[in-house]
Amino acid sequence: MANSQSGDSMIDRLVRVLGAFDPDHQSLSTEELSDRAALPKSTAYRLINDMMRHNLLQRDPNGRLRIGVGMWELSNRASDAVDLATVARPHMMAVHDFVGENTQLGILREREVLIIERMSKPTAVIHRSKTAGRLPAHASSCGLVLLAHAPKHVREAYLRGPLAAITEKTTTDQAVLRKMLATIRTYHFAELVGHIDDGTTGIAVPVFDGNGLTIAGLGVVVDSEHHVGGPAIMQALRTASAGITKDLEAQGKSVVD
Repeated sequence: MANSQSGDSMIDRLVRVLGAFDPDHQSLSTEELSDRAALPKSTAYRLINDMMRHNLLQRDPNGRLRIGVGMWELSNRASDAVDLATVARPHMMAVHDFVGENTQLGILREREVLIIERMSKPTAVIHRSKTAGRLPAHASSCGLVLLAHAPKHVREAYLRGPLAAITEKTTTDQAVLRKMLATIRTYHFAELVGHIDDGTTGIAVPVFDGNGLTIAGLGVVVDSEHHVGGPAIMQALRTASAGITKDLEAQGKSVVD
């Protein structure tokens, strides 16, 4: 794979182009894409044209660039995360119908929770998570569930890293987080009020595979003042989690790599 004068490979440049898009930047001008991918404009133009020929990028009616349908096709061919989301979807729908706000499924990726499936309604409380979006693990209920059930060295490495505050209520103290994770490990659920968005409450439970390993966090984000009772939500989440595990076992699926 040919390298540029700066030493980065074509793969490096392609990844930077694709990584320039996120839930807050779903469409970009050529210039914006060049800047966000840290590429010279001439290089960006060549890559964009090549990627458009393969449907990896496309232009919207306003001429702005978006991830193309070719990426969607590729990502849906061999992704364990997509398989997990497919298995989880009917169980998530039951929770979503009961809660009537936001329901989401996330997996741990380095220091963040990657949301692989999300359901919402127009009347749901506003929340910043989006499908394929990421949240800081220590600030989200799904993230704390995943950290709590991760190997000890993973937890400790995370706690030693930067712990940014998203709101005034976000817990950033290592000692406090360590105690929270121990409690979550004991009771198998996390509940956070206002840690990501003011006025919202996140409640999550772990999802286990057939070997008893935690592979995802299943949670809801609801209005802190107007929502059905916590115990009822917890029961709905645990029922859904058990259903996902049962279906994974039946299909012979285990850990999401």
